[in-house]
Amino acid sequence: MSNPYRSISQRVLLITTFFVVSWGLIIGRLFFIQVINAKKYQSKCNVQANTKKPVQPMRGTFYDRDGKVLTIDMVSYSIAAHPYLISNKANLAHSLAIDLNGDYEKYLTALQDKKTFVWLERNITGERFQNYDKYEKLPGLSIEKKITRYYPLGEIMGQVLGFTNIDNRGACGLELALENHLSGKPGWITVQKDGWGRYFVRPDLPSKAAIDGNDIILTIDQEYQSILFEELTKAYQTTKSEKALGLIINPNNGEILAMANLPSFDPNRFGEYPQAFMRNSVISDIFEPGSTFKVVTATAALERKVLRPDRQIDCSQGFVQVANRIIRDHERYNVLTFAEVIKNSSNVGTIKVAQAVGKEQVFNFARKYGFGMRTDIQFPGEENGILHPLKKWSDLTLAQVAIGQGVSVTALQVACAYSAIANGGILLKPQLVKMIKTKSGIPIFEASPIFIRRVASPETMATLRELLRLTVASGTGRRADISGLAIAGKTGTAQKVINGTYSQTDYVASFVGFFPVNHPKLLCIVVLDNPKGAVHTGGSSAAPVVREIFKRIVNESDELFLDEEEAPLPAPVYTAKHDNKATEPARLYPSQMEVVLSTANRVSLMPDLTGKTLRQALAILQMHGIENVVIEGTGLVIWQSPDPNTPVGIGTNCRIRLKSLGKQVD
Repeated sequence: MSNPYRSISQRVLLITTFFVVSWGLIIGRLFFIQVINAKKYQSKCNVQANTKKPVQPMRGTFYDRDGKVLTIDMVSYSIAAHPYLISNKANLAHSLAIDLNGDYEKYLTALQDKKTFVWLERNITGERFQNYDKYEKLPGLSIEKKITRYYPLGEIMGQVLGFTNIDNRGACGLELALENHLSGKPGWITVQKDGWGRYFVRPDLPSKAAIDGNDIILTIDQEYQSILFEELTKAYQTTKSEKALGLIINPNNGEILAMANLPSFDPNRFGEYPQAFMRNSVISDIFEPGSTFKVVTATAALERKVLRPDRQIDCSQGFVQVANRIIRDHERYNVLTFAEVIKNSSNVGTIKVAQAVGKEQVFNFARKYGFGMRTDIQFPGEENGILHPLKKWSDLTLAQVAIGQGVSVTALQVACAYSAIANGGILLKPQLVKMIKTKSGIPIFEASPIFIRRVASPETMATLRELLRLTVASGTGRRADISGLAIAGKTGTAQKVINGTYSQTDYVASFVGFFPVNHPKLLCIVVLDNPKGAVHTGGSSAAPVVREIFKRIVNESDELFLDEEEAPLPAPVYTAKHDNKATEPARLYPSQMEVVLSTANRVSLMPDLTGKTLRQALAILQMHGIENVVIEGTGLVIWQSPDPNTPVGIGTNCRIRLKSLGKQVD
C-alpha cells in the first residue's frame, strides 16, 4: 500500500525544483543581459527609443549692392496629432484655438477621432504660429516646420536669382550656382520615445547644431535692375520681338549692375512657366553681332598703326566683291574717312580696313577681346560663342568676321569687350558677387577687379571712344543720344540664319553704349531678337532703349556727375601735316592730311565740353589757357562757343550753356 504523504512530498519537491530552476534561469538571463551584455542591449534599446530628428539650417539671403533684400525665407508649420496619446483633448483644442485664432470645434472633433493620426492645420505662417516653442515638445503632437523661399522682385530678378525646389535647394540661376554657400549644413537633435510612443527632447542626449548658410551681396543695383527690366518690357511689347535682353555693367571694375531677359518668369510661381523662360539669355544665347563687332577691326587698325581716323577709304559705291560673293552697304558710299566708316557703319569700308590689317591681326584682336571663349562668370549655362580657328579662315571669312558675320557671341561678351574700350584697354572678368558673409556678418569673400589682359593701348582706346562718340552724335546711333550727356556706342543689325541661309526678314538688333565718353561710368547693351515692323535695325529699335535707360538712371543718380576727382585730361592736341605715302595699301586712298602731335605756337583745338559738369568744363578750359568764360544755366554742358575742334589760344573768349537733365525734353 502506497504512502500518500510520500507522493505529495515528491510533487512538492518537483514543483519547488521547477520554480527554483526557472528563477535561476531567469536571474541568470537577467544577469547576462543587464551585467555581462549590458552595453549591447542598451545600444539596442537606444536604437528603438532614441531617434535623430534633423534640424534644417536657415538658407543664406541674397542682397543687392546697397543691402536691399532680394530673397526672404518664409517659415510655415503643419500641425498633426496622435489622438490616442493626448489625455486632455478639450484643453489642447482650446489652447490651439486661442494661439492660432482657429476653430475650437474643428480641433476638438479631430482630436476625438478614432484615427491614430490626424491633421489639425496645414502650412500656417510663422506669424500666426508664434507660440511654436509651447507645443514643440507636447506629447501627442507632431509639428513639421517648412521653409519657403520668397522673391520680392518676382519677374524682375527671375533669371538672375533662379529659384529653389521643394527641398529648398537651388534649382537654377544663382540659387544653383551658389548652392554650396547658401545651403549651410544641417544639424540634428536626439528625441526619445517612451512606451506609449510619446517623444521627449532631453538636453543631455547627443545633438549637433545646424550651421546656417552664408548671405550673399550681389553687384546688382535693385534700382538699375528695375529700370532695365521696365524698358526692356516696353521694347519687347512695342517691337513684338521674340526676346529682349540687356545688361548694365561698370566698365571700370567689371561689376554687373543689372541683367534682365524677356520673356521672364516669376520664381514664386515657377511651375506656371515653360522651362525656356528660365534661361538667362544674356550669357547662354549666342547670336551674330553684326556691326557691333566692327570695333575689333578698328582696334587692330589703330593699334597696329595701319591707318588713322582721317584716312580716306574707297567704299566703291556701296559694294565689294570677295571671292564669289558681293557684300553691300545700307547706303551707296563713295569715299569715307575711317572715322566716317565707323560712324556710318559701312560694311565695305570695314572690309577694306580688315583686308589692310590682315587675317591674323583681326583674329588676334577678336581673341584679345575675349570672343570665342567663356568669361567664366559664376553662373550656370554660359556659352563660349563661336570664333573659328585662324587656319580655317579664307578671304571671305575675313570679310564676314569684319562685319560681324560668321562669328557668334553672347551679350555678356560684347559688354565685356566694350568695357575694355571704355576703361582704356583692360579686359576685366565680369562679376555678380560682391561679398559673401556669414549670418553673423563675418566676411568670407570680398570681390575685387580681376584683370584678364590688356587689349590695346590707352591711346588707341581713347581714339576709338571718340569714333564711337561720333557714331552716337551724328551716325547710326544718334537715336541713343541725349543732349548734355556724352554717350558713345555702336549699333548692330545682323541677319538671322534660317535653314542655313541669311534671312531677309529676321534680324537681331543691338546697341551697346557707355557714358561719359572721356570717363565712362556705366555701359549698357540691349539686344532685340527679331523685332517686327520697319524699325528692325539696331539704331532704330535698340538704341532708343539704351537712351531711355541712361536718362532714367541719370535722373535718379545725380552722384554720377558729382565726381570730386580731377577732370579727365583732354585728348592730345593734333595739328595737320601734308603727307603722301607711296607705301599705303592700294585698297586705301592716301589721306591728304595726317594728324601728328604739335606744340607749335601754343595753339590748340577747342575741346568738346558736352556732358561735362561746370567744374570739369572750367578745369579743361583752364588747361587750354582759356579763362574768359561766360556761363549760362546750371547742370551739364549742352552748348558751347567756340565749337569743338576750333583752333583756340590764350585769350580766347568762351561761352557755355548748361541745363539740368531733369527738365530736359527729348
